[in-house]
Amino acid sequence: MGKRESEELFITSVVDLMLMKMRKQILLSGEALHKYLPHRPPVFMVDSYYGRDPKASHTGYTPVNGSLFCADGIFMEEGLIEHMAQSVALAAGIESVEKGEGIVPGYVASVSSFTTYGMVKAEDSLYTLITPVHEYPSFSIILAKTYIKEKMIASGEIMVVKLNGAGT
Repeated sequence: MGKRESEELFITSVVDLMLMKMRKQILLSGEALHKYLPHRPPVFMVDSYYGRDPKASHTGYTPVNGSLFCADGIFMEEGLIEHMAQSVALAAGIESVEKGEGIVPGYVASVSSFTTYGMVKAEDSLYTLITPVHEYPSFSIILAKTYIKEKMIASGEIMVVKLNGAGT
């Protein structure tokens, strides 16, 4: 990583941390989230919604030992990706419902530039920022960043294809 990339990552992280501090109150949690997501246990990997600001939507999840993707006290990378994807779906579902539209089904077409920066343990509280990068009628590219406390633990871009009839 070059000096400029390092500086840009630092600036982005500082902005993310400021946004996280503003969004500490849980607005939705538990079964209230079922209204916006098709997922159900054991594949339900978002347990809190903190809201959104002009830049990002904010979600959370606390992995439980013995649950899917969390064995021997470690939450696997596959679980992080699934949590990020469900965070994208939750943000989209809430936005659709608020607009009076139905939830538009979709699926993950690709995950790129996924990087982990450390290990996630059971009971670590994850905090995820979901930021749209590009939005088109039939698909979107979303940047997801997940933190434990103030340390970024993972980031990646997720392409989501929307099954809304446009281009499908």
